Formats: sequence, C-alpha cells, structure tokens
Amino acid sequence: MKVLFAVHQGDAGGATTPVIEAIDALRPRGYGFHVLLPERGTLCDALDARNVGWTTCPLPLWCSTRGRRRWRDIAANMRAFASVRRAVEVVGADLVVTNSIVLGIVARACVTLHLPHMWWLHEFATEDHNLRFDWGDWLTARIARNSCVRAFANSDAVARKFAGWVGPDRIGRVDYFIKPLPPAVAPAFEPDGAFHLALAGSLNPQKGQDDAISAVGRLAAEGRDVHLHLFGTGGRGYTARLRTLAEACGAAARIHFHGHVDDVPARMARAQAVLVTSRCEAFGRVTVEAMRAGVPVIGTASGGTPELIADGHTGLLYPPGDAAALARQIARLMDDPAEAARLAAAGRGWATPRFGEAQFADALDAEFSRVR
Repeated sequence: MKVLFAVHQGDAGGATTPVIEAIDALRPRGYGFHVLLPERGTLCDALDARNVGWTTCPLPLWCSTRGRRRWRDIAANMRAFASVRRAVEVVGADLVVTNSIVLGIVARACVTLHLPHMWWLHEFATEDHNLRFDWGDWLTARIARNSCVRAFANSDAVARKFAGWVGPDRIGRVDYFIKPLPPAVAPAFEPDGAFHLALAGSLNPQKGQDDAISAVGRLAAEGRDVHLHLFGTGGRGYTARLRTLAEACGAAARIHFHGHVDDVPARMARAQAVLVTSRCEAFGRVTVEAMRAGVPVIGTASGGTPELIADGHTGLLYPPGDAAALARQIARLMDDPAEAARLAAAGRGWATPRFGEAQFADALDAEFSRVR
C-alpha cells in the first residue's frame, strides 16, 4: 500500500512528528510513502534521510484565528485547487491521509479523484488553537464527513468532538509512539538546590503560562525556593505580558525565559517537575515524554490531559486558570519527595508500554487495513 500524507507545514515538530514516526514504524511492513507539504523545511530533510519522496505545492488552510482571513483563505483555496489535485493525482497513492483538520483542500481533491481519504486528527482547532473555520463548523463538518472513509484521533477527547463530524462509526484512536528521552546531558538548572519546574510550548494564552508564573509568585511569597523555566517562543505582546506578570508577582528573578532551544527533552529530564498548563490540550506529547523520563507531571484537568494523568496516581491535575490550585500541587511535590518519586515511577510504568513503537505500528496498520 502506498500512502500519501498531506501536512500543513514544512518543518518537523508538533503534528508532523508522528508522520515521520509512522513512516519508520510501517516501512518494515511493506508500506510505501510520499508526503505533500506547503513549503520546504526540516521535515523535508527528515524525509530525504529516509529516501521518502515529497512534493511542495500551495496548501492554504481553511481556518484562521477568529476568522480574520476568511475570504482571503477561501479565495486561496479556490486558486490552489487545480494544482493540488494534480499533485495528488501524480503520486498514484492507494490512500491519502490529511494530517490535520486545519487543512481541507486535499480532502476535496480526493473526492474528485475518487481516492480513499482519511483524517488524522491531532488537534481540536478551536478549543486549543482558537481557530475558526472559514465555512463555519456546520458546513466544514459536512465536507469533512463527505470526503473521508474514516478518521482517527490522538485522544478520546478529540475523537468525541469529531465523531459528530465524520460519524461515530467512522472514527478511531491511535496512540502515538513516543520515544524515551535521552539521558539528561543538558546543563543542570541554576541555582543549585532549588525546586525547578519546566514548561515547554509556544508562548500564547492557550498554553496557560500565566498560571505557572502566578503559582510561582504565590510560592515565592511563602518563602519557597522554586524556579520556573519556560521553553518556547511566541508573540511579543503575550511574552511582554508574561514578563510584566512575573514582575507584578515579585518572581521575576525566578522565571527564566529560555526561548527556543534544541535540547528541550534533555532539559525537562533535569527538572523536579514538568508542568502542562494548556487550557485545552488535545494530547500532550510533553506529558508522556516527562513520564517516560521519570519526572512527575502536573497538568490541567481539561482536553486530553486527564486521559494521560490519573490524578494522584500517575501525576497531578488542577483546574485550568486556577493558579492557587496549581501552587498547592507544586507545594505537594516539594513537601513530599517520596510522593513525587512515587508519582514519577507510576507515570513511567503506565506510559512506557502504552506509547511504544509496536503498538503504534499495529494501530496504524489496523486503520489503514480497513481501507485495503
């Protein structure tokens, strides 16, 4: 079977990382692959290293933040349709998989080519990225349903949302393969002896970094030696707001903005705890990476995160937006190192077998075999 993946960005990371992992997992089973992407990026280098073909062509999205680009997006999709249809047709794939719900043009092309098409759903779109569909939810749902034979999601929460779009009988779940983190070769956090928290992700309001900063401010006011390390970049406006919040909380010296770094996984493994403060995370790769590294995790009780963290058993949860509750959970780990170690061990024991490569390959193979 030859599978064509259509992705919405040229760089590896986020929703495109599972594409590379899928190629690695399924090629030994006789699958062939090609990737359609909007521009050249680091994903192309990863594909070249695997001798996997790829094609670039315009792939405009069919959604935007608060719909500000609605008519421009619709016009761009209309202009690009013929070239996208040709790009899909020449690959000669047996199955086309669109790797994100934010990209609809390839699904429409598959309808006209009578090619089986599947959605691989990695995000909620609206709840996690504040995106609005240009055609509205009702019409977009109809198009999504009429342009696929099946869909599969990365969490039950995402599957529940889109079951209403594509039909509950045509949606499944596939757990990712998440590699164990490498040994912690990153430099140790400073100052030595403090309780260090790590939080990785783009700096934007949906990721909830303000919860973490406010919580650290509360703990610092209690005289606790706690530091927060933020890994990721974002808009200058929101970043400035976070810095202002840190000043207002009296914790500016305890909040470290590292920006983009290449060794985030190794740095997370150095932390005493990892925070996942997203308002509504669809899945949370960082959560599982921290678990597999044996680091306790505190996450929000929303989206797909409660599927990964059993509160008090494999980690801790708090209500999104409740900085006081987050501070209490951090203090719980600081005050009881044995409890922190127990949660870390339980998290690793649960995540390691569930997110292995064999189960990932089996689940994908089962989904693709439905089409075969």
